[in-house]
Amino acid sequence: MNSIRPLLVVFGLMLMVNRSENGVSITAALSPGSPTAGITKVSITGTASAGATVSDTSTFPDGTVHIFALKADGDGRYTDGPFVLQQLGTFRDVLRDHATGASTTISYIGLGNFSVAVNSNNSKVAKGQTARYTVAFTSVSGFEGTVVPVARNWSHIPGVTAWWSEPLVSVASKGSGSATFIIRTSMSTPAGTYRGITLLGTNGSVTNAAAPKISLTVD
Repeated sequence: MNSIRPLLVVFGLMLMVNRSENGVSITAALSPGSPTAGITKVSITGTASAGATVSDTSTFPDGTVHIFALKADGDGRYTDGPFVLQQLGTFRDVLRDHATGASTTISYIGLGNFSVAVNSNNSKVAKGQTARYTVAFTSVSGFEGTVVPVARNWSHIPGVTAWWSEPLVSVASKGSGSATFIIRTSMSTPAGTYRGITLLGTNGSVTNAAAPKISLTVD
């Protein structure tokens, strides 16, 4: 298996459910149990029937499903990993022993998060000019990974176009990364102050927003 899987985390948790068929069970456990997102190499280890093919159907926090395959040894022991969690939120893996049909479910999340801050919550420009808002995405509790910048509630402003300077932002552990949200007005944009624009970052199933919301004043 690839040494790095696209996964990630926030608070340590593990749930294991065993289902036995034909009198044969499969077990699974995450090790270590409280990994840091983007940093800690983890493995799913357990037992199945000797020499069995074991599949891991993993539902990532963003809702995508990934299937991995591995082999149990002569004593039935198997290891899925090591890999690094690179999405925030809860993972749910179903481990199945293809020799017996037995399966078990394990759910887990990890440690870490990120904060979002904007350098200025208001920009004032003349018609036809461009406003820029620089947003910092900062690691919290050691998180390391990629954040997708998102802007909401700007498209109601007449005659404007908007985009991010970076479609993805890399955030180092104990560090930060930034992207600039750019709004270009036009001569048809009515003068006034437009409020309620929200700047956010997303990773996995976690979304964090800058506070307060930003506004744009057009002269």
